[in-house]
Amino acid sequence: MNDAIISIKPKHVENILSGSKTVELRTRSINLPAGSRLWVYTTLPVGKVRLSMEIEFIEILPPKEIWKKHGKKICISKKEFDEYTKDRDVVSAIGLRNICPLDEDICLETMREYEENFQPPQFISRLYPERALYAAFYA
Repeated sequence: MNDAIISIKPKHVENILSGSKTVELRTRSINLPAGSRLWVYTTLPVGKVRLSMEIEFIEILPPKEIWKKHGKKICISKKEFDEYTKDRDVVSAIGLRNICPLDEDICLETMREYEENFQPPQFISRLYPERALYAAFYA
């Protein structure tokens, strides 16, 4: 299985946890197969990994097509969508499944105990068994 850490704003994490957000939008392509596990770092002011989820699908399409297919599942307004995807020929829709809240959040301090200079990813950061941080998620 492939693992990665992805950063998501708190309001979007809440929508994922409530089940209303089932598609994550990215302006860059993610090269991970369906079934990969994403560990969600909730950005500041929360600053913790609170859940994991699996990738159900990744679709890379023009923004207009992504909105038509997935707009309601992204949980943002059309205006926010248009601002976020402005000047993009294509964007990525990541289908989310098997959302699993963690029994215990993993804070940034803890992650830095495993990797001293760890910085939450701006986009995505792969996790693999040889990486020290991997143990924080599979302890």
